Amino acid sequence: MGIVKKDAYKNTIVSYGGMVIAYINTVMLFPFFVNTAQYGFYTLITSIAVLYSLIASMGVPSILAKYYPFYRTDDKKHNGFMHWSAGLALGGFFVATLVYIILKPQITALYTDPASQGTKVPLFVAYYYYLIPLSFFVLSFNYLEMSGRIIYKTIYSNFLQNVLLRLITTGLLLMIAAKWINFEDFIFLYIGSNGVISLLLLISIISTRNFSYKLDNNGLKIIKKREVLGFGVFTLVSSAIYVLLQKVDTLMLSSMAGDGIQGVYSWYFNIAVVISVPAQALSRTTYAIVADAWKANNRNNIIEVYYKTSIIQMVVGCLLFIGIIVNRENLYAIARNKEFTDPKYFSLFLIIGLGFLVDITGGLNTYIITTSHKYRLVTILTIFAAIFCIGLNYILIPKYYGLGAAISYLLTTIGINISTWFYLKYRFKMQPFSYKHLLVIVITIVSWAAGQYFWRMPNVFLDIVIRSGITTLCYGLLAYYLKISADINDKVDATLKKMFQYIK
Repeated sequence: MGIVKKDAYKNTIVSYGGMVIAYINTVMLFPFFVNTAQYGFYTLITSIAVLYSLIASMGVPSILAKYYPFYRTDDKKHNGFMHWSAGLALGGFFVATLVYIILKPQITALYTDPASQGTKVPLFVAYYYYLIPLSFFVLSFNYLEMSGRIIYKTIYSNFLQNVLLRLITTGLLLMIAAKWINFEDFIFLYIGSNGVISLLLLISIISTRNFSYKLDNNGLKIIKKREVLGFGVFTLVSSAIYVLLQKVDTLMLSSMAGDGIQGVYSWYFNIAVVISVPAQALSRTTYAIVADAWKANNRNNIIEVYYKTSIIQMVVGCLLFIGIIVNRENLYAIARNKEFTDPKYFSLFLIIGLGFLVDITGGLNTYIITTSHKYRLVTILTIFAAIFCIGLNYILIPKYYGLGAAISYLLTTIGINISTWFYLKYRFKMQPFSYKHLLVIVITIVSWAAGQYFWRMPNVFLDIVIRSGITTLCYGLLAYYLKISADINDKVDATLKKMFQYIK
């Protein structure tokens, strides 16, 4: 866990810095400068770009994570594996783009059904081809990010994606406020910003000198292309369906209910996504750790990482969950846009937030299976999950709108995590849970009560500081003295020791 802890703490700091910027954008800027339909369109195209780029990638990021340890060489040519995988991704993008262009009438028809609210997403049709460069930049960044992960260089890509890109978005929103640009310019410049961070990451990867630009033609011959492609296809299907599960609510709400309703749903979803930040930070390092452990057949290492990541993610995720709940009124006071902040919509956050908590508490369950020889199971599971989720959405969205999508997301997430947990426990004798997970639930309830019923301060920002401080103090003290996570306690002890030394 040494590498995991060292990089995870740094990645967590960067991720939380990005989270603060994202919250400023989501809560304080988007509601002021765009309407729910425009915000819904923005989330729609970013969702489609993620899915588009993932399908086009041919599973290359997962291929790099699993097979790089097998083809790594001291001469940095790595048997031509990096060149071959990059070519595979580019070929996949070309084919996917060709299909995307050919199917334009069918795709746009989903969002321009005259039988329901007329042309619900006119911007999507107007910006249809903008998705091609955006998706290419996302694909490029994902390839380069995984190239960094496999050599344990994860912090800079995290900074680019979660801090720099969000800062650029902040700047673009302020430019809208100053009337220097309009919403159309915002979309165009946002796409260009994704290209900028991809270029910066490429320069960084080259500077590590871990990869040679020279092609190793002889090395290419030893790559087990059929096996690697088979793995790539299976992980592509499972990853695409998994991402679809994350984005299907956005896609279906826009199509079935309109951008305005989808914009409100996405606003609460983006507020709840903060709960997954600790998991995102840890996964940047743990994915490669698990892959190396499978290669070395070191199951004890996998079990240790599995447990520790589960409890750490649950501890931090639950604190963030109740932190938002106790500050509900403050959130509304800051946003001040009734289109977004009608109290009846807060149930969206509660249900989506519970979905994120279930997912991050499950820990590395899908990662462990994906990097093992049983990776096909994840594909089969996610196919059934996608069918289940889409079916639920078709039933619930027409009746409950955004709430129906949220319920579908929660139930699907619970099903996936129970299934993967049971399989790992049965097949590999691995499971991450202990009585300390139950203690976290007790600590969460007690700390929520302490923050929820604390008297309200006259100033919104003062109330946020005091109320959040009381909640965090109560939560932190209980978690520390009950020794929920040895890693967290060690980090707290080391930090306090440095502080006392500094004071002396």
